[in-house]
Amino acid sequence: MRLKRNSRFRLFLYITGVLFILTVAFVLSFFYIHTSVTRNLDTHIYELPFQKGTQHRVVQGYGGLFSHQSVAAIDFAMPVGTPVCAARGGVIYSYRDKSREGGIWPRYTNRANFIIIRHDDGSFGCYWHLQHKGVLVKSGRVEAGQVIGLSGATGQVIRPHLHFSVKNTLNYKKDSFVRAKFNTTRGVVLLSNRVVYERPVE
Repeated sequence: MRLKRNSRFRLFLYITGVLFILTVAFVLSFFYIHTSVTRNLDTHIYELPFQKGTQHRVVQGYGGLFSHQSVAAIDFAMPVGTPVCAARGGVIYSYRDKSREGGIWPRYTNRANFIIIRHDDGSFGCYWHLQHKGVLVKSGRVEAGQVIGLSGATGQVIRPHLHFSVKNTLNYKKDSFVRAKFNTTRGVVLLSNRVVYERPVE
């Protein structure tokens, strides 16, 4: 009887261990494995979309499995209310700031507040998941580094962050996106997942 209980307990521990390992592997895959994205690479050097001297971690990079499959977009971890800056100059093309809704479920996909800036070459800079009433500039021209909004957690999100992308056309086709290099304290780089980047003071 005791042998039977011991073997059942060992089997339970084995199954629990296997399930734990599989769960950890599954979760980590969302953070460290990525899909292929566009080969389009902008020649313009972008500013990080936050204030000088501050730093934020990339929590999902180009092609991330959570929501960036084949999408050249970057998610920066940011507390709600963090100033968002224009990564490149241009003209305000579109915005939304009335939504108060956000969450992990697909029903929140179209509930994000955002700003879209049209650059001088016709491309678009897209800033997503801003807070309610978080659009600070609603028309006219903005310059690189100018504060344009406040980060939030509207739309489909797990936690507060800024979703940033550059597009040639405003759709979600793989090659509508453009990869961008940023000026950082590490030099001019293509940003990598899970790395903290600081915007230079000068």
